[in-house]
Amino acid sequence: MWVVAACSIALCLCFASVSSAQVGSFGGPSGPSLSPPPVVVSRDDPFSKPSREYSALPVGSWLLYPTVFFGAMYDDNVNQSPGPANRTSSPGGRIVPSLLAEATDGIHKSTFYGMLDARGYTANNTGNGDVVAARSGFVQRYQPLSDLVFTAQADYTRQRDLFSTFGIDHSVTTLNPTAIGLSPVVNPLTYNQGSVTATVQKNFDRAFVNFGASVVDIFYDTDPLLLAPSPNGITYTGVARGGFWFTPFLYAYTEGSADQRRFNNDMFNSSGYRTVAGIGSDQIGLFRGEVYGGYQSQKHDFAPLGTVNGTVLGGRIYYYPTRDLTFSAAVDESLGVSLLEVVPGALGTSTRATTALAQATYALAKEWAASARFGFIHTTFIDTIRRDDAWTAGATVTYSVWQNFGLTLDYQYVQLNSNVPLQSFTRNVVMLGGTYKY
Repeated sequence: MWVVAACSIALCLCFASVSSAQVGSFGGPSGPSLSPPPVVVSRDDPFSKPSREYSALPVGSWLLYPTVFFGAMYDDNVNQSPGPANRTSSPGGRIVPSLLAEATDGIHKSTFYGMLDARGYTANNTGNGDVVAARSGFVQRYQPLSDLVFTAQADYTRQRDLFSTFGIDHSVTTLNPTAIGLSPVVNPLTYNQGSVTATVQKNFDRAFVNFGASVVDIFYDTDPLLLAPSPNGITYTGVARGGFWFTPFLYAYTEGSADQRRFNNDMFNSSGYRTVAGIGSDQIGLFRGEVYGGYQSQKHDFAPLGTVNGTVLGGRIYYYPTRDLTFSAAVDESLGVSLLEVVPGALGTSTRATTALAQATYALAKEWAASARFGFIHTTFIDTIRRDDAWTAGATVTYSVWQNFGLTLDYQYVQLNSNVPLQSFTRNVVMLGGTYKY
Protein backbone atom coordinates (compact mmCIF):
# COMPACT_ATOMS: atom_id res chain seq x y z
CA MET A 1 0.00 0.00 0.00
CA TRP A 2 2.81 2.41 0.89
CA VAL A 3 4.53 1.68 -2.43
CA VAL A 4 1.30 2.39 -4.33
CA ALA A 5 0.73 5.61 -2.41
CA ALA A 6 4.30 6.79 -2.94
CA CYS A 7 4.24 6.03 -6.65
CA SER A 8 0.85 7.71 -7.06
CA ILE A 9 2.08 10.86 -5.35
CA ALA A 10 5.18 10.89 -7.51
CA LEU A 11 3.02 10.66 -10.64
CA CYS A 12 0.75 13.46 -9.48
CA LEU A 13 2.50 16.44 -11.05
CA CYS A 14 -0.30 18.95 -10.80
CA PHE A 15 -0.56 22.41 -12.26
CA ALA A 16 -1.93 25.83 -11.12
CA SER A 17 -1.75 29.46 -12.00
CA VAL A 18 0.29 32.43 -10.94
CA SER A 19 -1.52 34.61 -13.48
CA SER A 20 -5.12 33.61 -12.66
CA ALA A 21 -6.76 32.36 -9.49
CA GLN A 22 -7.90 28.74 -9.56
CA VAL A 23 -11.22 27.29 -8.48
CA GLY A 24 -10.96 26.73 -4.76
CA SER A 25 -7.64 28.46 -4.13
CA PHE A 26 -7.07 31.32 -1.72
CA GLY A 27 -5.71 34.52 -3.22
CA GLY A 28 -2.68 36.42 -2.07
CA PRO A 29 1.02 35.74 -1.89
CA SER A 30 0.70 33.07 0.78
CA GLY A 31 -2.20 31.07 2.11
CA PRO A 32 -2.66 30.29 5.80
CA SER A 33 -1.20 27.08 7.16
CA LEU A 34 -3.89 24.55 8.04
CA SER A 35 -1.35 22.03 9.31
CA PRO A 36 0.57 21.98 12.59
CA PRO A 37 3.10 24.83 12.52
CA PRO A 38 6.58 23.82 11.35
CA VAL A 39 9.72 24.44 13.29
CA VAL A 40 10.40 28.19 13.19
CA VAL A 41 13.93 29.39 12.52
CA SER A 42 15.38 32.89 12.49
CA ARG A 43 16.54 32.83 8.86
CA ASP A 44 14.33 33.51 5.86
CA ASP A 45 12.25 30.67 4.45
CA PRO A 46 13.61 29.84 0.97
CA PHE A 47 10.46 27.85 0.19
CA SER A 48 7.94 30.64 0.65
CA LYS A 49 5.33 30.76 -2.09
CA PRO A 50 6.09 33.08 -5.00
CA SER A 51 4.37 36.45 -4.97
CA ARG A 52 1.29 36.95 -7.11
CA GLU A 53 1.53 39.03 -10.25
CA TYR A 54 -1.45 41.11 -9.24
CA SER A 55 -1.66 43.67 -6.46
CA ALA A 56 -3.78 43.50 -3.35
CA LEU A 57 -6.69 45.72 -2.41
CA PRO A 58 -5.47 47.87 0.51
CA VAL A 59 -8.02 48.59 3.25
CA GLY A 60 -6.42 50.36 6.18
CA SER A 61 -3.56 48.16 7.39
CA TRP A 62 -4.98 45.11 5.60
CA LEU A 63 -4.19 43.69 2.16
CA LEU A 64 -7.17 41.92 0.62
CA TYR A 65 -7.04 39.29 -2.13
CA PRO A 66 -10.58 38.52 -3.31
CA THR A 67 -11.43 35.97 -6.02
CA VAL A 68 -14.65 34.41 -7.33
CA PHE A 69 -15.51 31.53 -9.64
CA PHE A 70 -18.92 31.19 -11.29
CA GLY A 71 -20.06 28.72 -13.90
CA ALA A 72 -22.00 25.62 -14.91
CA MET A 73 -21.33 22.01 -14.03
CA TYR A 74 -22.45 18.45 -14.64
CA ASP A 75 -22.43 15.79 -11.89
CA ASP A 76 -23.15 12.17 -12.85
CA ASN A 77 -23.70 10.95 -9.25
CA VAL A 78 -24.87 13.79 -7.04
CA ASN A 79 -25.59 11.71 -3.93
CA GLN A 80 -22.66 9.27 -4.35
CA SER A 81 -25.18 6.41 -4.73
CA PRO A 82 -24.13 2.82 -5.48
CA GLY A 83 -25.05 1.10 -8.74
CA PRO A 84 -26.35 2.60 -12.00
CA ALA A 85 -30.00 2.18 -10.99
CA ASN A 86 -29.67 4.50 -7.99
CA ARG A 87 -27.53 7.20 -9.58
CA THR A 88 -28.88 10.72 -9.98
CA SER A 89 -27.12 12.85 -12.57
CA SER A 90 -27.84 16.51 -13.03
CA PRO A 91 -26.50 19.73 -14.51
CA GLY A 92 -26.29 22.72 -12.24
CA GLY A 93 -24.49 25.87 -11.31
CA ARG A 94 -21.60 26.64 -8.98
CA ILE A 95 -20.24 29.81 -7.40
CA VAL A 96 -17.08 29.94 -5.27
CA PRO A 97 -16.15 33.32 -3.76
CA SER A 98 -12.99 33.46 -1.61
CA LEU A 99 -11.01 36.04 0.30
CA LEU A 100 -7.58 36.17 1.88
CA ALA A 101 -6.73 39.17 4.06
CA GLU A 102 -3.34 39.81 5.67
CA ALA A 103 -1.94 42.44 8.02
CA THR A 104 1.51 42.50 9.59
CA ASP A 105 3.80 44.89 11.46
CA GLY A 106 6.81 42.60 11.81
CA ILE A 107 5.86 41.31 15.26
CA HIS A 108 2.19 40.54 14.70
CA LYS A 109 0.76 38.87 11.60
CA SER A 110 -2.98 38.45 11.20
CA THR A 111 -4.50 36.32 8.45
CA PHE A 112 -8.17 35.89 7.62
CA TYR A 113 -9.34 33.40 5.01
CA GLY A 114 -12.80 32.50 3.82
CA MET A 115 -14.36 30.51 1.01
CA LEU A 116 -17.90 29.47 0.13
CA ASP A 117 -18.69 26.69 -2.36
CA ALA A 118 -22.37 26.73 -3.36
CA ARG A 119 -23.67 24.14 -5.81
CA GLY A 120 -27.24 23.91 -7.06
CA TYR A 121 -28.72 21.18 -9.28
CA THR A 122 -31.64 21.28 -11.70
CA ALA A 123 -32.87 17.73 -10.99
CA ASN A 124 -35.63 17.44 -8.41
CA ASN A 125 -34.49 14.09 -6.98
CA THR A 126 -31.02 15.04 -5.79
CA GLY A 127 -31.99 14.58 -2.14
CA ASN A 128 -29.29 16.34 -0.17
CA GLY A 129 -27.43 17.06 -3.40
CA ASP A 130 -27.79 20.85 -3.27
CA VAL A 131 -24.90 21.62 -0.98
CA VAL A 132 -23.10 24.59 0.45
CA ALA A 133 -19.57 23.85 1.60
CA ALA A 134 -17.37 26.42 3.29
CA ARG A 135 -14.08 27.07 5.04
CA SER A 136 -13.17 30.17 6.97
CA GLY A 137 -10.83 31.06 9.76
CA PHE A 138 -8.40 33.41 11.40
CA VAL A 139 -4.70 32.94 12.17
CA GLN A 140 -2.85 35.20 14.60
CA ARG A 141 0.92 34.99 14.87
CA TYR A 142 2.88 36.88 17.54
CA GLN A 143 6.69 36.85 17.59
CA PRO A 144 8.00 39.22 20.27
CA LEU A 145 11.49 37.68 20.01
CA SER A 146 13.30 35.91 17.21
CA ASP A 147 13.30 32.70 19.29
CA LEU A 148 9.75 32.88 20.67
CA VAL A 149 6.59 32.45 18.56
CA PHE A 150 2.92 32.26 19.57
CA THR A 151 0.29 31.10 17.08
CA ALA A 152 -3.50 30.83 17.42
CA GLN A 153 -5.99 29.68 14.82
CA ALA A 154 -9.77 29.35 14.64
CA ASP A 155 -11.20 27.39 11.71
CA TYR A 156 -14.68 26.48 10.51
CA THR A 157 -15.16 23.84 7.82
CA ARG A 158 -18.41 22.58 6.32
CA GLN A 159 -18.36 19.61 3.96
CA ARG A 160 -19.67 16.10 3.34
CA ASP A 161 -16.34 14.31 3.20
CA LEU A 162 -12.78 15.18 2.31
CA PHE A 163 -13.22 14.29 -1.37
CA SER A 164 -16.70 15.50 -2.26
CA THR A 165 -15.68 19.11 -1.56
CA PHE A 166 -11.95 18.71 -2.11
CA GLY A 167 -12.00 21.79 -4.33
CA ILE A 168 -12.68 24.14 -1.41
CA ASP A 169 -9.00 24.83 -0.83
CA HIS A 170 -7.26 21.83 -2.46
CA SER A 171 -5.70 21.34 0.95
CA VAL A 172 -3.45 18.34 1.54
CA THR A 173 -3.98 18.44 5.28
CA THR A 174 -6.94 18.42 7.64
CA LEU A 175 -7.54 19.69 11.15
CA ASN A 176 -9.81 16.74 11.90
CA PRO A 177 -7.92 14.25 14.14
CA THR A 178 -10.75 11.73 14.50
CA ALA A 179 -10.97 10.18 10.99
CA ILE A 180 -14.72 10.86 11.12
CA GLY A 181 -16.00 12.42 7.92
CA LEU A 182 -12.74 11.96 6.02
CA SER A 183 -13.47 8.93 3.86
CA PRO A 184 -16.29 9.10 1.28
CA VAL A 185 -19.41 7.00 1.85
CA VAL A 186 -22.63 6.49 -0.09
CA ASN A 187 -25.36 9.06 0.52
CA PRO A 188 -23.16 11.22 2.78
CA LEU A 189 -24.40 13.67 5.40
CA THR A 190 -23.11 17.24 5.52
CA TYR A 191 -21.23 18.02 8.72
CA ASN A 192 -19.74 21.13 10.30
CA GLN A 193 -16.36 21.23 12.03
CA GLY A 194 -15.20 24.00 14.32
CA SER A 195 -11.55 23.96 15.41
CA VAL A 196 -9.50 26.13 17.75
CA THR A 197 -5.73 25.60 18.08
CA ALA A 198 -2.97 27.40 19.95
CA THR A 199 0.80 26.78 19.96
CA VAL A 200 3.92 28.30 21.44
CA GLN A 201 7.50 27.56 20.38
CA LYS A 202 10.74 28.48 22.14
CA ASN A 203 14.16 28.03 20.56
CA PHE A 204 17.34 27.42 22.59
CA ASP A 205 20.37 27.77 20.35
CA ARG A 206 20.13 24.47 18.41
CA ALA A 207 17.20 23.02 20.39
CA PHE A 208 13.50 23.86 20.43
CA VAL A 209 10.29 22.97 22.27
CA ASN A 210 6.72 23.38 21.04
CA PHE A 211 3.48 23.07 23.02
CA GLY A 212 -0.01 23.11 21.57
CA ALA A 213 -3.67 22.43 22.34
CA SER A 214 -6.76 22.09 20.18
CA VAL A 215 -10.51 21.62 20.42
CA VAL A 216 -12.45 20.17 17.48
CA ASP A 217 -16.27 20.14 17.49
CA ILE A 218 -18.11 18.12 14.80
CA PHE A 219 -21.88 18.44 14.36
CA TYR A 220 -24.21 17.42 11.54
CA ASP A 221 -26.97 19.33 9.78
CA THR A 222 -29.42 16.48 10.25
CA ASP A 223 -31.38 16.56 13.49
CA PRO A 224 -29.41 14.33 15.89
CA LEU A 225 -32.72 12.87 17.09
CA LEU A 226 -33.17 11.35 13.64
CA LEU A 227 -29.77 9.66 13.76
CA ALA A 228 -29.26 6.53 15.81
CA PRO A 229 -26.79 7.11 17.30
CA SER A 230 -25.87 10.78 16.93
CA PRO A 231 -22.42 11.33 15.38
CA ASN A 232 -21.88 14.75 16.98
CA GLY A 233 -18.85 15.04 19.26
CA ILE A 234 -15.93 17.10 20.59
CA THR A 235 -12.24 16.15 20.69
CA TYR A 236 -9.73 17.77 23.08
CA THR A 237 -6.03 17.33 22.26
CA GLY A 238 -2.75 18.40 23.86
CA VAL A 239 0.60 18.15 22.04
CA ALA A 240 4.23 18.58 23.10
CA ARG A 241 7.22 18.48 20.77
CA GLY A 242 10.93 18.82 21.38
CA GLY A 243 13.99 18.47 19.20
CA PHE A 244 17.32 19.80 18.09
CA TRP A 245 19.18 20.76 14.92
CA PHE A 246 21.96 18.21 14.36
CA THR A 247 23.02 19.94 11.10
CA PRO A 248 22.28 23.48 9.86
CA PHE A 249 19.41 22.09 7.78
CA LEU A 250 18.22 18.91 9.53
CA TYR A 251 16.48 18.49 12.87
CA ALA A 252 15.31 15.46 14.86
CA TYR A 253 12.33 15.58 17.18
CA THR A 254 9.97 13.60 19.36
CA GLU A 255 6.30 14.42 19.80
CA GLY A 256 3.61 13.18 22.15
CA SER A 257 -0.11 13.93 22.19
CA ALA A 258 -3.10 12.89 24.25
CA ASP A 259 -6.77 13.34 23.44
CA GLN A 260 -10.25 12.86 24.82
CA ARG A 261 -13.24 12.34 22.51
CA ARG A 262 -16.72 13.00 23.84
CA PHE A 263 -19.83 12.25 21.75
CA ASN A 264 -23.52 12.91 22.25
CA ASN A 265 -23.82 9.15 22.55
CA ASP A 266 -21.54 8.11 25.42
CA MET A 267 -20.97 4.73 23.79
CA PHE A 268 -18.40 6.28 21.44
CA ASN A 269 -16.40 8.17 24.10
CA SER A 270 -12.70 7.37 24.11
CA SER A 271 -9.27 8.56 25.17
CA GLY A 272 -5.95 7.97 23.49
CA TYR A 273 -2.38 8.98 22.91
CA ARG A 274 0.14 9.15 20.08
CA THR A 275 3.93 9.26 20.22
CA VAL A 276 6.17 9.77 17.19
CA ALA A 277 9.78 10.56 16.39
CA GLY A 278 10.97 12.04 13.16
CA ILE A 279 13.45 13.99 11.10
CA GLY A 280 12.67 17.24 9.33
CA SER A 281 14.50 19.64 7.06
CA ASP A 282 14.65 23.38 6.68
CA GLN A 283 16.30 23.40 3.25
CA ILE A 284 17.95 20.61 1.32
CA GLY A 285 18.35 21.77 -2.23
CA LEU A 286 14.81 22.49 -3.41
CA PHE A 287 13.07 20.31 -0.81
CA ARG A 288 11.61 20.76 2.63
CA GLY A 289 9.91 17.94 4.47
CA GLU A 290 9.40 15.75 7.47
CA VAL A 291 9.11 11.98 8.03
CA TYR A 292 8.02 10.31 11.25
CA GLY A 293 7.04 7.02 12.81
CA GLY A 294 5.66 5.95 16.16
CA TYR A 295 2.79 4.36 18.04
CA GLN A 296 -0.83 5.34 18.70
CA SER A 297 -3.66 3.95 20.80
CA GLN A 298 -7.33 4.77 21.35
CA LYS A 299 -9.30 3.18 24.21
CA HIS A 300 -13.11 3.31 24.00
CA ASP A 301 -15.31 3.51 27.06
CA PHE A 302 -17.73 1.04 25.47
CA ALA A 303 -16.10 -2.38 25.95
CA PRO A 304 -17.25 -3.98 22.63
CA LEU A 305 -15.39 -1.28 20.70
CA GLY A 306 -12.26 -2.16 22.66
CA THR A 307 -8.83 -0.59 22.33
CA VAL A 308 -7.29 0.14 18.93
CA ASN A 309 -3.55 0.59 18.70
CA GLY A 310 -0.62 0.10 16.38
CA THR A 311 2.24 1.79 14.59
CA VAL A 312 1.91 5.06 12.73
CA LEU A 313 3.99 6.22 9.77
CA GLY A 314 3.72 9.45 7.88
CA GLY A 315 5.38 12.49 6.44
CA ARG A 316 5.05 15.74 4.55
CA ILE A 317 7.09 17.01 1.63
CA TYR A 318 7.27 20.35 -0.19
CA TYR A 319 9.11 20.79 -3.48
CA TYR A 320 9.68 24.18 -5.12
CA PRO A 321 11.89 23.67 -8.17
CA THR A 322 10.91 27.00 -9.79
CA ARG A 323 8.73 30.02 -9.07
CA ASP A 324 6.16 28.54 -11.46
CA LEU A 325 6.13 24.95 -10.16
CA THR A 326 5.31 23.85 -6.62
CA PHE A 327 4.51 20.42 -5.22
CA SER A 328 3.35 19.19 -1.84
CA ALA A 329 2.20 15.85 -0.43
CA ALA A 330 1.29 14.33 2.92
CA VAL A 331 0.74 10.82 4.29
CA ASP A 332 -0.72 10.08 7.72
CA GLU A 333 -2.69 7.56 9.77
CA SER A 334 -5.47 8.30 12.27
CA LEU A 335 -7.78 6.29 14.52
CA GLY A 336 -11.49 6.97 14.60
CA VAL A 337 -14.94 5.48 14.83
CA SER A 338 -17.58 4.78 12.20
CA LEU A 339 -21.30 4.95 12.83
CA LEU A 340 -22.02 2.64 9.87
CA GLU A 341 -23.78 -0.60 10.77
CA VAL A 342 -20.98 -2.82 9.52
CA VAL A 343 -22.09 -5.74 11.71
CA PRO A 344 -25.90 -6.30 11.92
CA GLY A 345 -27.16 -5.09 15.28
CA ALA A 346 -23.96 -3.16 16.07
CA LEU A 347 -24.23 0.63 16.14
CA GLY A 348 -20.65 1.36 15.17
CA THR A 349 -17.06 0.18 14.95
CA SER A 350 -13.54 1.50 15.42
CA THR A 351 -11.60 2.50 12.31
CA ARG A 352 -8.08 3.18 11.11
CA ALA A 353 -7.73 5.62 8.20
CA THR A 354 -4.55 5.95 6.12
CA THR A 355 -4.56 9.10 4.01
CA ALA A 356 -2.26 10.11 1.14
CA LEU A 357 -2.96 13.50 -0.49
CA ALA A 358 -0.95 15.50 -3.01
CA GLN A 359 -1.21 18.69 -5.01
CA ALA A 360 0.97 20.81 -7.25
CA THR A 361 0.78 24.03 -9.21
CA TYR A 362 2.40 25.01 -12.47
CA ALA A 363 2.22 28.02 -14.77
CA LEU A 364 2.31 26.69 -18.32
CA ALA A 365 2.65 30.18 -19.79
CA LYS A 366 1.68 33.73 -18.98
CA GLU A 367 -1.87 33.12 -20.21
CA TRP A 368 -2.21 29.40 -19.41
CA ALA A 369 -2.16 27.65 -16.07
CA ALA A 370 -3.30 24.33 -14.69
CA SER A 371 -3.61 22.49 -11.41
CA ALA A 372 -4.30 18.94 -10.31
CA ARG A 373 -4.76 17.02 -7.09
CA PHE A 374 -4.73 13.41 -5.99
CA GLY A 375 -6.03 11.65 -2.90
CA PHE A 376 -6.19 8.14 -1.48
CA ILE A 377 -7.81 6.96 1.76
CA HIS A 378 -7.71 3.37 2.99
CA THR A 379 -10.14 2.66 5.84
CA THR A 380 -9.96 -0.47 7.96
CA PHE A 381 -13.01 -1.29 10.08
CA ILE A 382 -11.54 -2.94 13.16
CA ASP A 383 -12.69 -6.51 13.97
CA THR A 384 -14.76 -6.69 10.78
CA ILE A 385 -14.09 -7.79 7.22
CA ARG A 386 -14.93 -4.39 5.71
CA ARG A 387 -12.20 -2.52 3.88
CA ASP A 388 -12.75 0.70 1.90
CA ASP A 389 -10.40 2.28 -0.64
CA ALA A 390 -11.33 5.79 -1.79
CA TRP A 391 -9.59 7.63 -4.64
CA THR A 392 -9.86 11.07 -6.13
CA ALA A 393 -8.10 12.84 -8.97
CA GLY A 394 -8.81 16.27 -10.36
CA ALA A 395 -7.42 18.87 -12.72
CA THR A 396 -8.04 22.54 -13.41
CA VAL A 397 -7.04 24.53 -16.49
CA THR A 398 -7.34 28.32 -16.68
CA TYR A 399 -6.86 30.62 -19.65
CA SER A 400 -6.37 34.30 -18.84
CA VAL A 401 -8.61 36.35 -21.10
CA TRP A 402 -7.60 39.53 -19.27
CA GLN A 403 -5.24 40.20 -16.39
CA ASN A 404 -8.03 39.82 -13.84
CA PHE A 405 -10.32 37.33 -15.58
CA GLY A 406 -9.82 33.81 -16.85
CA LEU A 407 -11.86 30.92 -18.26
CA THR A 408 -11.64 27.85 -16.03
CA LEU A 409 -12.30 24.18 -16.76
CA ASP A 410 -12.32 21.86 -13.74
CA TYR A 411 -12.76 18.08 -13.51
CA GLN A 412 -12.86 15.77 -10.51
CA TYR A 413 -13.21 12.00 -10.26
CA VAL A 414 -14.08 10.14 -7.06
CA GLN A 415 -14.25 6.37 -6.59
CA LEU A 416 -14.97 4.25 -3.53
CA ASN A 417 -14.23 0.52 -3.62
CA SER A 418 -15.67 -1.45 -0.69
CA ASN A 419 -15.84 -5.19 -0.12
CA VAL A 420 -19.35 -4.72 1.32
CA PRO A 421 -22.17 -4.92 -1.27
CA LEU A 422 -23.91 -1.67 -2.29
CA GLN A 423 -21.23 0.49 -0.66
CA SER A 424 -19.13 1.32 -3.74
CA PHE A 425 -19.62 4.18 -6.19
CA THR A 426 -17.98 6.38 -8.80
CA ARG A 427 -18.54 10.07 -9.41
CA ASN A 428 -17.51 12.51 -12.14
CA VAL A 429 -17.94 16.28 -11.87
CA VAL A 430 -17.11 18.66 -14.74
CA MET A 431 -17.28 22.45 -14.40
CA LEU A 432 -16.76 25.31 -16.86
CA GLY A 433 -16.89 28.96 -15.91
CA GLY A 434 -15.01 32.14 -15.23
CA THR A 435 -12.60 33.14 -12.48
CA TYR A 436 -12.22 36.78 -11.47
CA LYS A 437 -9.53 38.12 -9.19
CA TYR A 438 -8.85 41.65 -8.01
